[in-house]
Amino acid sequence: MKKLIIFLLIFTALGIGLYYYTATVVFPSPENCKICHFITPFYNKWKASTHNKVPCLKCHVYKIEKAVAAQFLFLAGSYNPRPLSNVPDKNCLQSGCHDKRLVESKVQFTKLGITFDHKPHFVEMKRGITLHCRSCHSDIVQGEHLKVSMNVCFLCHFMGVPHDQAVTGCPSCHAAPKQDIMVRGSAFSHSAALKAGTGCNQCHMEVTRGDGSVPKDKCYFCHVERTEKYADVKFVHEKHVKEKQIDCLWCHEKIIHGKVKMAEHIPMAK
Repeated sequence: MKKLIIFLLIFTALGIGLYYYTATVVFPSPENCKICHFITPFYNKWKASTHNKVPCLKCHVYKIEKAVAAQFLFLAGSYNPRPLSNVPDKNCLQSGCHDKRLVESKVQFTKLGITFDHKPHFVEMKRGITLHCRSCHSDIVQGEHLKVSMNVCFLCHFMGVPHDQAVTGCPSCHAAPKQDIMVRGSAFSHSAALKAGTGCNQCHMEVTRGDGSVPKDKCYFCHVERTEKYADVKFVHEKHVKEKQIDCLWCHEKIIHGKVKMAEHIPMAK
């Protein structure tokens, strides 16, 4: 009996030690995430990004208990290795990270001439949808682990309106050029044209291509025979955007924005 007790004590101590070592050293290491998850491209982008000093679990919600449960799912043949991460907004806004983002909320995209204000996008519902940080910061590109996806902006600002309009109007994102520009060999003044009452769409006849639709068969990438709620837009966005943080472009087709079609005759107001 004494030997059995000693054996159990040693076994328990080793078990606790192994669990502690795994939970504090092995599990938090970003390098080890690749062992179970097919995320090598994501890992490589993170490694080359400005976030490469921030460990995965500083942002992503994933506990060791879930990892252990995943082993049983793997053995049962039910494990899904595709990365579907969750990053709560509070993790982005935690002290030492982006905690001043809603105070110093405006940023300038100088190349595009756009002033973006985080606060109204974050604290107000937009088109009936509650946005979160990853609604916009979802693209993964070389040198940056999280990048603003302009395609998400285009979905919100152009979906459901004619191809020569924006939901919030053109000036909500960018002002007209202050300097004259050359159009077909002649100088064109946006200021003079607007002063004369010329609307943007008189010249910019189409500024988008695509409608941002959601093909029904996109549902089958994640669900099997579960499209009964397909037409319930409010429910779908509550579950997929607000709760699960699914990226918009997993479901929606892209909307392209730019000088898609210009008028043949441009009024040269001076």
